[in-house]
Amino acid sequence: MKVHELKLDEKYFDLVDTGVKTFEIRKNDRDYRVGDLLALSIYDSDSNCYKQKPIPWYPDRDEVDSVHEADTILRKIIYMTDYEQKDGYVVLGIGKYETGDVENEED
Repeated sequence: MKVHELKLDEKYFDLVDTGVKTFEIRKNDRDYRVGDLLALSIYDSDSNCYKQKPIPWYPDRDEVDSVHEADTILRKIIYMTDYEQKDGYVVLGIGKYETGDVENEED
């Protein structure tokens, strides 16, 4: 199992976070596999920086420099296909990550 740190455009972040969007289409340049985890960090492609949701009492805290400070959600790859995709691209079916899901799995 690998953890893939990826940018996720802010317009999709809440949709993935709430479970409305349950897939990602990605270039398969990371050797994705079913069971791997995606660490999806909110990213503003217009300003080219990672983001953090504003905190009501700290309104200027909506942009950050580092992926490690950005709002991030974990999702597990539960399905994968390249059917009807551009060459080198895959559709990743993603589900919520539960801590007990991978504790006993081996690489």
